Amino acid sequence: MTLRRFARCAAWYDTSAIAHVNVRRSFLKAQLGRRTPSARRIVTLQAKGGSDQDAAEKGEGDKGKGKEEPGSSSKTEAEAVAAATAAVLADEPSTDTIQAAAEAATTEEEAAKKLEAEPVISPALQAIYDQCQTWQWKGQHKINYVKIGTGPPIVLVHGFGASLGHWRKNIPVLSKTHTVYAVDMIGYGRSEKPAGFVYTMETWAEQLQDFLTDVVRAPTILMGNSLGSLTALIAAAEGGPELVKGCVLVNCAGGMNNKAIADDWRVAMLLPVFWFIDFLLAQEKLAGGIFNRFRTSQNIQTVLRSVYVNEAAVDRELVEIISRPAGDEGALHAFCSILSGPPGPRPEKLLPRISTPILLVWGDTDTFIPVDGPIGRFFTALPKTNPNVELTIISGGHCPHDDKHELFHDAVLPWLEKVSAGRKVLVQS
Repeated sequence: MTLRRFARCAAWYDTSAIAHVNVRRSFLKAQLGRRTPSARRIVTLQAKGGSDQDAAEKGEGDKGKGKEEPGSSSKTEAEAVAAATAAVLADEPSTDTIQAAAEAATTEEEAAKKLEAEPVISPALQAIYDQCQTWQWKGQHKINYVKIGTGPPIVLVHGFGASLGHWRKNIPVLSKTHTVYAVDMIGYGRSEKPAGFVYTMETWAEQLQDFLTDVVRAPTILMGNSLGSLTALIAAAEGGPELVKGCVLVNCAGGMNNKAIADDWRVAMLLPVFWFIDFLLAQEKLAGGIFNRFRTSQNIQTVLRSVYVNEAAVDRELVEIISRPAGDEGALHAFCSILSGPPGPRPEKLLPRISTPILLVWGDTDTFIPVDGPIGRFFTALPKTNPNVELTIISGGHCPHDDKHELFHDAVLPWLEKVSAGRKVLVQS
């Protein structure tokens, strides 16, 4: 299996931000997007039926008219580009796909330039980072967290590939009425990424429980997104009401990876592929190549735009929040360990053990964990059978707390007020 074919499997394999990259489109962009404008015209002409020679002659003609960039597009270069185009065509993309890829490359280059012009970290996020502290978990692992505000405690738990910075729009609002803790889970953000560490859902839940015991020291409301929600569920089931007062689950994941939903026929069909990918992820050089390819700012921006409804929210700061920690030593090991590890406890086994109030918030256009998929259907049916569970579906994608933060706050703040005050939470009809 070629690296590109493996990457296509890996892209489908996980429900994380990296997982939903369109690998073929990325490959074509890599072949076409880095060429000169003249080179992209050559490819487009070929896609429209023009010959390589016609395209090359047009490139020469443009140069003669003074329209070409200085020093570009000699006949030799045009022939080389035409040969490269033929190599791309040999990979069986349609002419429409080639033309679309060329146009997408131009669009993404423009988006990348705009992204580079934006400030990296806003003063608001920098103020959060400036208040970060370090907690020694088990006396050996350095865990980064922040504590802001006063009032009943809330702990924010990020999802796969993210960090506490992903709560940048929520911390200032929530901290007006609560003591807000946001933590970088081990392997992410500014927390330690230890070599050889075994990452599991149970380990993250253990870290969260210990954080509540050692740092917060009071019954707490947990708020998580995606894998962070599942981590919160496990901690609530294990710690009980003495540790966890309630949970806000934002687009909750069903497991650490897609193996968790093997009863979905689409996933079950690919289990042999998952096993093969697990084997390949153990090959450090191969896995490293894929990881390095997908952790670039431009690829991360493309993925985020595919899962955010509000494209304006996909700014340079968000891309930096996701991409910077991916360059840390140990980040590759965390990536491989999570993708190839066990999925962890299933939500349907955890919920009967939880007696505290739960608010489910779901973005209606989530493509990672669709509201009408196996996991989404399970959670959205819960309020009918569990009086402790309340559901709110809002406009947004996989991360509505950042994507549509104002709608998210409208859904969450009244619930938090009732639970924090110890009043009965009325289930919506």
